[in-house]
Amino acid sequence: MEKKNFDYDDLTDSLFISRKEDGERVQGSAEIGNLIIDFTNKGKIINVEISGISKFLEKMKIKSEILEELESAKLILEQQGNAVAIWIFLQPKMQEVQAIPLATIPLARPSPLAC
Repeated sequence: MEKKNFDYDDLTDSLFISRKEDGERVQGSAEIGNLIIDFTNKGKIINVEISGISKFLEKMKIKSEILEELESAKLILEQQGNAVAIWIFLQPKMQEVQAIPLATIPLARPSPLAC
């Protein structure tokens, strides 16, 4: 059975998505608006928590009810020059995958480790 890599908490209206691999540890975190981004000591982004996810989805014209029916969630990072674009892919039961851009974060220097 595949380990679940996400958690939606309806009480706090927050969605946590991880791409942490065995042996990786959170070294630090950065808070940017409604996002908390965790990273390793090598600068690799491994977790994202989005607070106020329902309102965020509604602003993106996506019904927040999908959060109650999530089967999977993925955190996708894409290097764009001196920045990293963060996307989430949400797969609710019996519905199409929703690809949602979260943020583009500038880097001090290009780093393949961020992804």
